[in-house]
Amino acid sequence: MLHHMLWLVLAVATLPAYASEHDAALSAARKAAETAPRPPHFSRSAFLEDAGVRGIAMSPDGKWLAFRRDTGHRLELWIREIEAGPEHGHKHGKAHRVIADSEGTAAYWSGDGARLWLPDENGLGVFDIATKTGRRIFRYDESRQQAFWRVDPNAPGIALLREKVPEGGAWLYRYLAIDAAGRTRVIAETRLALQSVLLDADGSLRYAAGYDGEAFDTVIWKTADGKKRELMRCPLPQRCRPVAWSGDTVWALAHNGEDLVSLQKYDAETRQWQTLHKDPRGLSDAVSILMQPDGKDWYAMAYRPDRVEWHGRTAQADAALAALEAMLPDASLDISPANDGKRWLVQATKSGWQYDRFFLFDVATESLRELFAAERHSKLPESQLAGMLPVHWRSRDGMVLHGYAFLPKGVPLETAPIIAFMHGGPFARSNGGRDPGTQLMVNRGYIVFKPNFRASVGYGVTYATAARGNFGRTGVLDDIITGLDYLIANGMGDPEQQAVAGHSFGGYASLLAVTHYPDRFAFAVPSAAPVNIAWTMKDIAVEGGSALSADGPPIEALLPGFGMPYGDPAWHERMQRESPLAHAARLRTPVYLWAGAKDDRVAVESLARYAAEANPEFRPALLIDPGAGHSPRERLNVEALAWLIENAANEHFGGGVTPPSPQLQAFLKRNLRAGGTAPVR
Repeated sequence: MLHHMLWLVLAVATLPAYASEHDAALSAARKAAETAPRPPHFSRSAFLEDAGVRGIAMSPDGKWLAFRRDTGHRLELWIREIEAGPEHGHKHGKAHRVIADSEGTAAYWSGDGARLWLPDENGLGVFDIATKTGRRIFRYDESRQQAFWRVDPNAPGIALLREKVPEGGAWLYRYLAIDAAGRTRVIAETRLALQSVLLDADGSLRYAAGYDGEAFDTVIWKTADGKKRELMRCPLPQRCRPVAWSGDTVWALAHNGEDLVSLQKYDAETRQWQTLHKDPRGLSDAVSILMQPDGKDWYAMAYRPDRVEWHGRTAQADAALAALEAMLPDASLDISPANDGKRWLVQATKSGWQYDRFFLFDVATESLRELFAAERHSKLPESQLAGMLPVHWRSRDGMVLHGYAFLPKGVPLETAPIIAFMHGGPFARSNGGRDPGTQLMVNRGYIVFKPNFRASVGYGVTYATAARGNFGRTGVLDDIITGLDYLIANGMGDPEQQAVAGHSFGGYASLLAVTHYPDRFAFAVPSAAPVNIAWTMKDIAVEGGSALSADGPPIEALLPGFGMPYGDPAWHERMQRESPLAHAARLRTPVYLWAGAKDDRVAVESLARYAAEANPEFRPALLIDPGAGHSPRERLNVEALAWLIENAANEHFGGGVTPPSPQLQAFLKRNLRAGGTAPVR
C-alpha cells in the first residue's frame, strides 16, 4: 500500500481558521483515549441488544407515560401514571397494558392527554385514558389511499387523516379531521401535498405549509374564511414550517431566503418576517423549538452544530437549561414539556451510552429523575465505550467540513487502523449519536471516522448544495479523503491500515474510494450500494419506490433543487465514466458487498453484475439477504451485515470477531458467495 505523506502535508497546511482550539481538543481526546484502560472484547450480540423498554412518551398533561415493553416474544404497549400520590408510598402509579402486541401500531397522545390515537396499516383506533378502554374507530378505504397523517396538540379532540384520489388527470389530496367517535370532515383539499398544519382548537385549519408549483416550492399559507394567503415561499432545498401561532402571530422554523434554518416570526401589521434566533455559532440549522406554556412566545431553541445545543429566550430559561445540561454533560437532549411547562420529559443521547436515557425534569426544583433505569440498564459501561469527537477540516478547495471521530481506548492511535463510515443519502448526515455498529468497531481497536461531506444536510443550503452533482472521482470523494488525511496528520490512524464502509450512498462512496484510490484501502464493505449513481437515480425516477416520498417532489425537481444537474446528459455520461461499475475490471481491493433481495432502490442485479464484472483476482464477496429490502430489519439479518463488516476488518486488521451462532452460520452458508481474495470464514 502506498504511503500518503503528500496528502498529510496538505491536510496540515489547510486546517480551519479556528485550528488552535480545535487542535487542542483533538490532542486532549487522543491523550485521554491512549491512556485509558483497554476495554474487554465484548460480543457482537451485546452491541446489538435492544433495551427492554422503549418508545417512551409523556402525555401533554404531564400525568402519564406511554411506553413499549419487549417481552422477548412480542412488543406490548403500556401506559403508566407518573405520580401515584403519597398514600401509595411508591414513586409511580399503576401501569395498564393498552395492546398485547403493538408491532405495526403507532401511538400518539392527544393534545390534552385524554387519549392515545392508535393508527396501524388497516385503520385507526383510540384508547381512552379515563376508562382504560380501546376500540377501532375507522378503517381505511384503500381505493382512496387513506392513511393516518398526524395529531395537532392545538386540537385535542381530533386526529388527521389524508386521502389521495385521482381527479382530472391529476391527484387531489384531502385532509380529514376525525374525532374519537370516528366521524370525519374535510378540512382541506389541495392539488399538491401539504407538509404541516396548525389548527384551531375546534380543528379548523389556521396555517398550512405545502408544496406549490412545478418546482415544488414550500409555501406557508394563512387560511381564513375559506381563503388562503401566502406568507412565505421557500424554493428547494429550503424548508419552511410553521410551528406555533397566537392571535395573528405565527412562528416558523425556516430558511426564508437565508442559508440556515432559523426561528422566524410573522408580523401581521407589517406583513414582514423577523428573524428571532439563529445558531450563535453560525454552523447549524435550527432543529427544535419549545414554546412558553401560554403559547404567546418562544421559550428555547435547539441547534446541532456538533451535538444538540439549547438556547433560552430569557435568563430564566437559560438557567433551567444550564442546570439540566450540567446534570447530563455532553449529551444531546430532546425535550418534551408538559402543557403547563412544569415538567419535562428528557431523552438524553450520548455516543458512549449503549441506550438513550429518559428522565423527568422538574423545572421549579431543577431536579432530575431517571425513568425505567433497570429496564434500560446498559450492560456495556460508558467508561468502556467511545465518546464522540467533533472534527472540522478543510477540503482541497478550501471548504470547511464537519464530521466525527470515535477513538478506541488503550491503544496507540498512530498505529490504529482507521475506517471511514459514510452516511447514505447523500442528502442526509451523521449526527455523532449512539450507534452500535460504530461501538463494535471501536471495541475491536479501530478508529471510526464519520464525515459529513458536502451534500450533507443540517449545515445550511450552501453546504447541502455544494457538491453540485460532483459524485464521481472528485468532490464528495475529496472530502472523505482529506478528512482521513487530517486525522492521520493529527496522529489518529495508521496510513497503511485504512478501510471504507457505508450503506446506500455511503456504500457507493466506499466503492468510489477503492475505484479511484486502488492502493490506499485494505478493504471496503459497501451495503445496498449503487454501482452507477446516475443509473440508480434514473431507476428511481421510473420505478418510484421507497427512495422518494409518494407525495413529494419528483426526482426531476428534487435533485436540481439540491444542485445536482440531473437533466444534463453530460452529467450522466460523466457519472457513468467515473462509476465503480465502469472500473470493476481493474478492482485491486478486497470488497465485501451486501444486497437486499427486495431492495426497491438499488437493484440486487446491479450488485451481482458488479461482482461478475470485477477483476477475477479481486472478485467481491456478496451477501444477498433474501428477506431484506434496502436495509435489514430483523435481528438475524442486522447481525449478518454487522458480522460481514466485523469479519472483514478482522481478516485485514486482526481486531477479532465474534464467531457466528449456528443460526447465523446457516444463514451465511445459504446466502454468502465468497469472492476472489476477499476471504469469508
